[in-house]
Amino acid sequence: MLWVFLGITVFLVISLLSNLNENVLDPSMDTWVNVNLFWAYILFGIAIAAALILEFVNTITDKKATKSALIAIGFLGSVVLIAYLFSDSSIPNFYGVEKFIEAGDLTPNVSKWIGTGLIATYILSGLAVIGIIWSSISSIFR
Repeated sequence: MLWVFLGITVFLVISLLSNLNENVLDPSMDTWVNVNLFWAYILFGIAIAAALILEFVNTITDKKATKSALIAIGFLGSVVLIAYLFSDSSIPNFYGVEKFIEAGDLTPNVSKWIGTGLIATYILSGLAVIGIIWSSISSIFR
């Protein structure tokens, strides 16, 4: 199966390279670029699906992996919940904010979720730094 994907990829890349020219308005060049991008999206989707399916199968068959996955999901869920509770739904004042408010792109709900993402990033970054420091200090005493 991988050889089929590789063969299609080689054919598309060679076709793209053979149709490259100086004329940026050439429709055949645009077509080959679009086809190659579409093929890359397909391959990326297949890779994501395969990774998720194989991890799901591994999680179901291995009880220890299931426990670890549930703990990780619970931890991330609690971090997002804490970040959501601490975030603010007020719309910040910055140059050009009126344009986003008028377009409906920036609402109090969107502002709350942006704040949630920022606070979750701060929490996870802080925990990563603490983990690095803890790992360095604990290795000294071993």
